Amino acid sequence: MNRRPLRIPTPFQRPAPLLRGIALIAMATIALAQPNLTEVTREPDAYDNWKLALSPGVATDPAAITVPANFKIELLRSATPDEDSWVSMAFDPQGRLTVAREKKGLLRMTLGTGNVEKVEVINDTLLECRGLLYAGGALYANANNSKVFCRLRDTDGDGRFEQFEELLRTEGGVGHGRNHVKLGPDGMLYLTHGNNVVVNPDTAADSPLRNFQDDRLIPCPWDPQMFDGDVKLPAGHILRGDLDGKKWTVIAGGLRNPLDVAFNEDGEIFTFDADMEWDTGTPWYRPNRVNHIISGADYGWRRGTSKWPEYFPDCGPTVLNIGLASPTGVEFGTRSNFPAEMRRALFISDWSYGRIIAVHLQPRGGGYTATAEHFIVGKPLNVTDLAFGPDRAMYFVTGGRHTQSGLYRVSYTGPQVTQPPAPVDEKSAEARALRKQLESLHGHRMPDAVDRIWPHLGSEDPWIRHAARIALESQDVAAWQSRALAEKEPLTCLTALLALTRTAAADARQPLLGTLNALSFAALNEEQQILAARDYQLALIRIGAPEPALAEACVQRLDALYPAKSWRVNHLLCELLAYFKAPEFREKTIALLSQSTRSEDLLHYLFYLRLTPGEWQPDQLRTVFAAINHAETLEGARDYQRSLKMIRTELLEKLTPAQKDIVAPLVAAAAQPAGTPASSGPQIFVREWKPEALLPLLDRVGKGRSFESGRKAFATAQCVLCHRIGQAGGLTGPDLTAVASRFNRRDLLDSVLNPSRVIDEKFRNLIFTLKTNVLAAGTIEREDEKTVVIRTSPLLPQTTTLQKADILKREPSPVSPMPPGLLNVLTEQQILDLIAYLESGGDPKHRDFSP
Repeated sequence: MNRRPLRIPTPFQRPAPLLRGIALIAMATIALAQPNLTEVTREPDAYDNWKLALSPGVATDPAAITVPANFKIELLRSATPDEDSWVSMAFDPQGRLTVAREKKGLLRMTLGTGNVEKVEVINDTLLECRGLLYAGGALYANANNSKVFCRLRDTDGDGRFEQFEELLRTEGGVGHGRNHVKLGPDGMLYLTHGNNVVVNPDTAADSPLRNFQDDRLIPCPWDPQMFDGDVKLPAGHILRGDLDGKKWTVIAGGLRNPLDVAFNEDGEIFTFDADMEWDTGTPWYRPNRVNHIISGADYGWRRGTSKWPEYFPDCGPTVLNIGLASPTGVEFGTRSNFPAEMRRALFISDWSYGRIIAVHLQPRGGGYTATAEHFIVGKPLNVTDLAFGPDRAMYFVTGGRHTQSGLYRVSYTGPQVTQPPAPVDEKSAEARALRKQLESLHGHRMPDAVDRIWPHLGSEDPWIRHAARIALESQDVAAWQSRALAEKEPLTCLTALLALTRTAAADARQPLLGTLNALSFAALNEEQQILAARDYQLALIRIGAPEPALAEACVQRLDALYPAKSWRVNHLLCELLAYFKAPEFREKTIALLSQSTRSEDLLHYLFYLRLTPGEWQPDQLRTVFAAINHAETLEGARDYQRSLKMIRTELLEKLTPAQKDIVAPLVAAAAQPAGTPASSGPQIFVREWKPEALLPLLDRVGKGRSFESGRKAFATAQCVLCHRIGQAGGLTGPDLTAVASRFNRRDLLDSVLNPSRVIDEKFRNLIFTLKTNVLAAGTIEREDEKTVVIRTSPLLPQTTTLQKADILKREPSPVSPMPPGLLNVLTEQQILDLIAYLESGGDPKHRDFSP
C-alpha cells in the first residue's frame, strides 16, 4: 500500500500557523494545524469533479477522495433534502443499515450491489441519535437532544419498533452530549458521553471512578468565564451497563468530547477525544488524542486553565496525540477483509479535516503505544461515523451541522494474502492480565487486598502502577496509611502517598508532608520528581494548608530544587512556590522567563508571576511586560491571547503610579502591535445579494480566480477583523483556514449569507435580561461573584459591566455575532474570488487560482 505517514506533534510542539475552521464563518472552532497537514489533505487532485459536490443533494464525488492502493471507494447514496444530515449508523441483523438523522428520526437503508435500493423512515420521534447499536434482539439508541438512552423492539416481526423503553435519562447540555453506544466483549453496554452530560445520580456507588476533584492547586478567577460553563465533573465519561440498563458504573472520566469507543482483539477500550482549540499555545492545551480507557482513570479534562497536563501521574494514559482534529466515530478493522495490518488498526474519523486515520497499536507493558497514517482523505469529507458491514467492507457517512450527507463504501480489491496472526507479546499479555487483576479490586474492599496491591505500587509500568493505586484507594485507608508513610522504596512510597493524598483525613497532613520533605530528590529521576511534586500539590489541595512551621520546611525543601533540569518539574515547582509565596520565587521565575522561547513556558511563568506580592524592581517589571509583549507575537489561539491580556491587566492593577510609568512604553507598544489586521476602510454598497443570484455561479470558482482579489475581498467585507486565514486576520471569530475540508462551496456561501442558520456554541452571544426589562447581549469577558463583564461587539474594545443582582436570566442568543449582508459591498467577481480564497486556506498556489 502507498503509505502517507501522519506527522504527529509531540506535547507542546508548536504547530504550524495554519488554524482549523471547524464550521462556517460564525460556526467554526479555532485551532492550529499540524506541520504539513494541508499539504497532506490537499493530496486529492480530482478537483475537476467538484461540480458533483456542488449540486444540491450530491455528496463529494469519490474521485475527489484519496484512498490507499488496492482500495476502492464508492458513493452509495447522497442524502436528499428531506433526509436531513446524517450523524450515526449501525447494521441490523439482516444486513440493512440504520442511519440517524441529525434533527429527528431514523432511516433504514437496504443496500444493493453498488447503491441503496430502498430507504424508509423507521422512527420519527427521537432527536439526534448519536449512538445506535443492535444487540440482544433490540435496537439501542442514545438520543442526544431527547436526553435519553432507550431500547426499541420489534415485537411482532413487521420491521417496525412497537416497543419503547427508557433505560437511562441524563441531564446537562447537548453540545458535547450523549454519543455512541457499543457492545463490549463482556456482553455489556458502553455509553460514551461528552462533558456537557451530567452523570446520573443512580450510577453505582462501586464505580471505579468516584474519587474525583478539580485538583488544581491555585484556582484561576478566569475559569468561570471559559467555554462550557455548565461542565460538572467527571466531565466526559464512559458508562458501563447491562442490557436492561438496571445498573450503570462510571469506568473512566475527565474527557472532553469522545464520540465513540472501540474494542480491540484483547478486549481493551480505546477512544478519540477532543481538544479545546481555543487553548492552542497555552500550557494547558491538550491535543486531540487517542486514549486507552482503563478502569478508574481520570483523563484530566477541566474547565479553562485547570486542565491537567498528560504528564500528571494521576492522569489517564494518552496513547497518541493526533494534534488538531474533530473526533467522531471510531472502529477497529477486526471484522474487515483488509490486509492483516489494517484489520488490527483502529480507524478514527476526523470531521474537521475530512479524513479517516489508521492508528496502529503496539502492546507495551500493561498498555500500548501507537503510530498513525492517513487512510482516507477528502475535501470536503466531514465524516460522522463508520462501521464494517456484513461484506466486511468499511462503510462511512458524512454530514453534521446540517451539511450535505453521503454514504460511502470502501472495499479492499488487492490480492488476498494469507498472513499468520501477529505474534503474541507474552510479556505485555502478562502485564495486561496483571493490570486487570488489580482492576478487579476497583471499588471493592477485600481483606487481603493491600498485601496483593503493595508490590505493584512501585512497578516501572505506569499502567500497572495506576491500577494498583486505584485499587489501594478503594481499601480502608486505616489499613495502609502507616505503611505508606513508612515505605522506603522511592517509587512505591511516592505512589502510595499519591493514593494517601486523595483519601486521607487532615491528621495525615503533617506526617505526609514530612515524609516528602525527607526524600532525597537528587536520587530521583524525572518521572519520580514529577510524582513527588504532584504529591505535594495534592496534599495541599485535598488535606489543606500546613501550619507555618511545616509550610516553611516545605518551602526550603522545594526552593532548593528550583529551577530543575526538566521543564515539567519546573512547571510543577513554579505553582507550588507561588502557592507558598516563597521569598525567592519571583527572582528565580523571572530568570526562567527571560530564557523561555516556547509560548507554553512564557505563559506558564507569567501566569504565576502575576500572583507575587511585594515590591517589584524596575528591571523585573520591564522583563515581565516585555515578555508579555513578546508572547503576544507568538502563535496562539483565542484563550492564549486572552490570558496574556488578563495577566497584563491584573499586573497593572497592582502597580503604583510610579511603577506604571516604568512600563508605560511597553504597554503603549502592546496597544498598537505591528501587523494588526484591518479592513479596507469605508465600504460602498454594490447590491443586496441573494442565494438565487450567486448559487448558479459557483462552478466558476474552480479555476482561474484571483488570489489577490480574494484576499482583498476578505478585508473589504470586514471578515479579516474577526477571522483568520493562515497567519492573517483576527482571533475573535472562528479561524477559516481549513473550512473547505468539511463544507462545499454551496454551504460555505450559505453560511456567509445566512450566518444565524447554524451557530457554533463557542461563538454564540448570551442575552441577559435585567430586572429593569432591559436586554444586554454579548460574550463574557470575565465574571466573578458579583459582576459579569460582557463585550457587546467583537470589533470594539469597550465592555459593559452587569451586576449579577440585576440579572433575571441569561440565555443563548439565536442571532449570530456575525452580521448579515457582508457581501453587499462586493461585486460578483469579488465574491467568487473570496470563495476561492476561503477554499484555498490562504494558499496562493491552490488550484482555484490556476489559469
